[in-house]
Amino acid sequence: MSPRTNHNSSGGFAGPWLEVGGLWLLIVLSGVLLIAGLLDHWRQQELQTIERAQLELTLREIQGELEGELSLGTELQHHPRIQRLLESYLRKDPQLYSLDVLDPDGRALFSTDRGTVGEPLPPLARAAALQGAQRHQPWHALIESTPLMGVDVRTPFGETAGHVGATYASRATDYLSEPMLTPALLFSLLATALAGIAAIWLATAPQRRLRQALARGRLAQIEAQLAATGQRLDDGSQRLDAVERIE
Repeated sequence: MSPRTNHNSSGGFAGPWLEVGGLWLLIVLSGVLLIAGLLDHWRQQELQTIERAQLELTLREIQGELEGELSLGTELQHHPRIQRLLESYLRKDPQLYSLDVLDPDGRALFSTDRGTVGEPLPPLARAAALQGAQRHQPWHALIESTPLMGVDVRTPFGETAGHVGATYASRATDYLSEPMLTPALLFSLLATALAGIAAIWLATAPQRRLRQALARGRLAQIEAQLAATGQRLDDGSQRLDAVERIE
């Protein structure tokens, strides 16, 4: 076997394997990206669950104190201790932005943010509060980009007397609206993918050049064969002309 034939067979053998390896590399990187996204999604969910559970404990404590006062016949809007109560809980938790006591329709009766007293909740937050009261469950909403959580306050007869709400600084990224992967991780995965593609491109460059050379060689061979065929046709035509002249 000639050296050229041996080179061609080795290049033809290595080329497909390199291409298959490149495809597998891209598949593996895509899988790593998917797994990292799912893990980050799960982590954000767990952080948010823990965060909300801690906040719910605070709201339940305030709820218990208010419902205890309601059982004594005191109305929320005339309660003398609510403002001091809210401010004391606000000082205990640095994560809290504000604490509010709302009437059943979502209008602020008391607030650690004095400027919001008398102001109603935004429509979506009000709808969440009313729905939470109907289901006897904590409710969640966003005021612009700030998360809000609340629980209802009930009279001894089970009627909704109002709500306790809190806006807070969320330490967990909202996985429904924010990117699931950090920029550093995305950059590293992208750099790895580009490096892999570049390595495959460089590794298969000799095979590509060889295929191009073979293609040019075959084209030149076909052109030479066509030229030889044309020359034979010309020679045959000249011989026919010579025979005709002799006859």
